Amino acid sequence: MGDWAKTRLRKLSETDKIRDISNWIGRNMAYPDNVLYLGTESNNKNHSAAFPVSLPEWFIKLFTKTDDLILDPFLGSGTTAVAAKTNGRNYIGIDISKEYCSLAEKRVKGVRQNTGDLSL
Repeated sequence: MGDWAKTRLRKLSETDKIRDISNWIGRNMAYPDNVLYLGTESNNKNHSAAFPVSLPEWFIKLFTKTDDLILDPFLGSGTTAVAAKTNGRNYIGIDISKEYCSLAEKRVKGVRQNTGDLSL
């Protein structure tokens, strides 16, 4: 993290510092180095930019809490919405394509919500 963390913390207002630090209390994880080691295969073959659910799920667990709101302005096939719902977050998905919105809606309807945060 090095210089990035020092610069980031220096630029935060007092309110941001409290919010930033409080998000880490009681968590057993830290920012990654500069590479995430996640599976690269996606089970979703219905979109040209498909990625595994584990990618947005990692960030959702790291930066949000249960019942927080996740905004995905490029919904696509709904992978981020699936990760949000699975982990007890609310979500809003937006896409220019009605076809992809319908696909995402069907995909999200088939997802069950976990009852709490999972460890990474």
